Amino acid sequence: MTTGTTGTTGPAAPAGFGTAYHRLTGAAGISAVGDGMRFAALPLLSAALLHEAFQVSVVTAATTVPWLLFGLPAGAYADRFERQRLMVLADLLRAGTLIVTAVLLATGRLTFWPLVAAAFLLGVGEVLFDCASFALLPGVVPKDRLEAANGRLFAVQTVGRDLLGHVLGGILFAAGRAVPLVLDALSFLASAALLRGVRGPRPAPPAGRPHLLGEIREGLEHVVRDPLLRALTVSAGLINAVYLGQVAVFVILVRDVLHLPSAAYGALVAAGAVGGVIGGATASRISRAAGRVPTLLGGLVLIGAAGAAVAATGSVAVVAVAYSASGFALMLWNVVAVSLRQGLIPDRLLGRATGVYRLFAWGTMPLGALLFGALTEATGPRTAFAAGGAVILALALAVAPVLFRDGRARYETTTGATGATGATEATGESAANESGLTPEPASERDD
Repeated sequence: MTTGTTGTTGPAAPAGFGTAYHRLTGAAGISAVGDGMRFAALPLLSAALLHEAFQVSVVTAATTVPWLLFGLPAGAYADRFERQRLMVLADLLRAGTLIVTAVLLATGRLTFWPLVAAAFLLGVGEVLFDCASFALLPGVVPKDRLEAANGRLFAVQTVGRDLLGHVLGGILFAAGRAVPLVLDALSFLASAALLRGVRGPRPAPPAGRPHLLGEIREGLEHVVRDPLLRALTVSAGLINAVYLGQVAVFVILVRDVLHLPSAAYGALVAAGAVGGVIGGATASRISRAAGRVPTLLGGLVLIGAAGAAVAATGSVAVVAVAYSASGFALMLWNVVAVSLRQGLIPDRLLGRATGVYRLFAWGTMPLGALLFGALTEATGPRTAFAAGGAVILALALAVAPVLFRDGRARYETTTGATGATGATEATGESAANESGLTPEPASERDD
């Protein structure tokens, strides 16, 4: 392993990302458009076919349950098997699920339990794909381009899912209920075809007989025992709880406080997505110019200030600017934090660490939605946004000492995953940089 320090300024960026990265980005972009269409169409389909609100909510919840059940095992398998093949398998699983769902819909046999099963299988595919993809990326791009690579990837996903897919999903559902499902299936097949040409580092064969529980424990201990990884993981959980909580009540603020129609709500949500795209496209340059730690803390401060601004105003223009600024800052944090995390973790543990990280980061989202919903019910949506802003500002104060104290949070050579350049030996160990959260994909939430 190579360790050492090269100073606190960012390394000079080499040109190009390579064919594997462009294939990975193309697959992610195509799939994101399909996902956006499905995210918009599946609730509409559930509401049209089912007659109870509880059943509709069960279908929605079924897509997230696999993270709780399989997040840690999926991470272990992403470290045990070739990651590109796991991603192709996940795409084929989701494509097959959607095709069967469309057939059942066309034949009038799509009822509650088939819908729940389909949502669950789509969630399983997402778990497998995400654990493998976040672990694969550091192996196909140069280490000192991780932030730029993540920024472009997240921007492509945000445009595809939140700006194109969501709009197309509603329009195409009106044209035919099965159309978004079929097109999403085709997007997964196209993604699988592109990914077949991607080759990352192969996992080293295990020293002995692999034990799943032991592998999971190793990944969990690596995250828990590292102060910087632990801080990034806790931050992800808090950010996501606030983010989803505010998203859940934003429609109430738009309707009851700003007194705007539904179309204006969609426009304000799109403003947040535009901010996210800009954040993804500029994160690497901002981080290199200002420094990684100031960028991370500045992103948190801007998220908190945006929440306070939304709470304090009745101006539609101010809310639009604040929501866009929040999307920008959240994406800024995600790109830098995800890249940092990818560089801090050895390649052999990347999948497991991603599973641990996602389990905690995503596990807080339903809790945030419930808490902010209860707060809004009791005191109104302004209080929810003010409270969320205060939590994020307090988080910035709490995490600042850890980031400033740990030199790995700056642009220094770290022990990390194998990159497309700079590998030192056949073991695939190389100098790396890293970050800690992601939007995953998935809207602008912290991935």
